[in-house]
Amino acid sequence: MGDTFALTEREKEVYELLCHGLMDKEISARLGLSLETVKKHNKNIYTKLGVRNRVEAVLVAHQQGGMAS
Repeated sequence: MGDTFALTEREKEVYELLCHGLMDKEISARLGLSLETVKKHNKNIYTKLGVRNRVEAVLVAHQQGGMAS
């Protein structure tokens, strides 16, 4: 599995909200991004972390001792 250090600052923001349980639509509204942009960030996050989905991404955050910080 990858690590969160490879993420851009914006991806880290999206990842943190994802780890706090927000859905894509909520992340979009919170960060002022389009839904498609959030989905693209999610895809990049999953690739960089070496995971397949949101649940696995959250597990990586817990394994690394934090919420995507």
